[in-house]
Amino acid sequence: MTIRYQRVLPLLILVLMIGLDGCQRETPVEKSQAPQSSSVVDQAVRQSVDAIQTPMDKARGVERTLNEAAGHTADRVQEAGQ
Repeated sequence: MTIRYQRVLPLLILVLMIGLDGCQRETPVEKSQAPQSSSVVDQAVRQSVDAIQTPMDKARGVERTLNEAAGHTADRVQEAGQ
C-alpha cells in the first residue's frame, strides 16, 4: 500500500504544480488588448447617460401633461358641482 502512495504522491504534486502555473499565465487575448483611452471611456459614459436621459425627459413631459389634465378635470368637476 505504501508503494502506491510513493508513486502517486509525486505524480499528484507534479500535476498540481503544472496546473497552478498554468492558471497564473496570461492568455494571448489579454496581452493583445490595449488599455482603452479615457476619451473612449468618456464617450461610452456619455452615450449611456444619453440613453437614460432621453426617456426620462420624455417621461417628465408626459407627467407634466397628465398633471395638467388632472388639474383641468378637477376644475371641471368643481364647476359642475356648483
